[in-house]
Amino acid sequence: MRIPLLFFFIATFVNANPQQLKQVSQEEAILTNIVFMRTEGLLMTQLIEQKSKNKKVLSAIKRAKRYYTETQPMLLEVIKGKALALDQKQFDYISQEAEKKFQNYDIKNEGHWIKLYQNHIQNCIRSYSLLLQDREWASVTYFSFYALPELINLDQEFIKLNIK
Repeated sequence: MRIPLLFFFIATFVNANPQQLKQVSQEEAILTNIVFMRTEGLLMTQLIEQKSKNKKVLSAIKRAKRYYTETQPMLLEVIKGKALALDQKQFDYISQEAEKKFQNYDIKNEGHWIKLYQNHIQNCIRSYSLLLQDREWASVTYFSFYALPELINLDQEFIKLNIK
């Protein structure tokens, strides 16, 4: 899922006119990417919650939903006043891609979708870790510092599920 999303993200900026590119700072581009990652993750969370019957998976998904709920106010504060390059079409695209990926979800091959979800979590961990190392923007660094520990805990929880 990350590759189509990355392609879409790049295409958004390639299609922008030069005036728009000047208006979008690097920090705003990073924040836009964070919003995309979170949107993708939340959609995946909701789709697994709708389709899974496994109590352990549903418990881990409940924790993931709590992560999104608890970190959302801080993210909203960080993006406040920023010009993010997002529109409804982009969110619709993310939603359609997530639904396509999960349309064949079946209990018999649930491990495949859990692995996709784990890959998403691990990509987020890598992204937030890099932002922490860069320390270029205080608000982005602080958000990454705040969000990263629970992502690591979620990754460990899904690893413990050991669903094949």
